[in-house]
Amino acid sequence: MKWIPGIIGAIVGAALMTAPAVIFGKRLARDQAAIDASKKAVERIQALEKNNANFSKLPARDRCLLLMRDSGLPDSACD
Repeated sequence: MKWIPGIIGAIVGAALMTAPAVIFGKRLARDQAAIDASKKAVERIQALEKNNANFSKLPARDRCLLLMRDSGLPDSACD
């Protein structure tokens, strides 16, 4: 009978840790998504520079517009 409080404590502790664990997991997923998007953007820029000699000669805003249109993002982010 002395082990019952320990079991109850473990169950309550596990229940209390569920919410922080879920929140932490969601944050990790968001961070990973942002990292993946950044990697894809860098790869896209490198591919454009490699395949299009004029890309590197364009002004910064024109390069931004080209990247945004290529990735389907709004052009307003370049302003």
